[in-house]
Amino acid sequence: MMSQEDLKKQLMALREQGLKFTDCVHVFGVPVDTNTYALAAKARADESFDTMALDDDAVIADTTLGGAWVSCWIRIEDKEASEYRNTRLLMIIDLDERGVFKAHVDDMEGNIILTLSNEEDEDGELSLVRDGFIKHPRDTEGLLVYLKEMGMAPESASLEIQG
Repeated sequence: MMSQEDLKKQLMALREQGLKFTDCVHVFGVPVDTNTYALAAKARADESFDTMALDDDAVIADTTLGGAWVSCWIRIEDKEASEYRNTRLLMIIDLDERGVFKAHVDDMEGNIILTLSNEEDEDGELSLVRDGFIKHPRDTEGLLVYLKEMGMAPESASLEIQG
């Protein structure tokens, strides 16, 4: 018998070969019209047809709470999702040695929204430090304030550092 970890690795390999989530739903799901929980979920989805939908096959997950979870889809407008795009930011240190500092800030989707480097500064000091926006190159608090003030991050954003 294969371990859970081995099964996950196989599933990842199948995904790389083109397996889609909908293929899995057809394997693990049941036809909506054959399950009472799925029928109840379909009725609820039909009431809010503009924002919620079920596939023809639904995955049913039993719970100890006196019911079941039924897989369904909820539609989110692009504008609504964009409000969260830059809420969790990551500052990645690319190089910090021998006086050279390079870093970049990624949004949640891995897009670079800011790059930092002191290589082209004549005095070797990072311009955001020299200009008083941040206290030192790894000052995430000051950098987050700067990103918010420049409109590159919403007020609800957070910034973590890696490297």
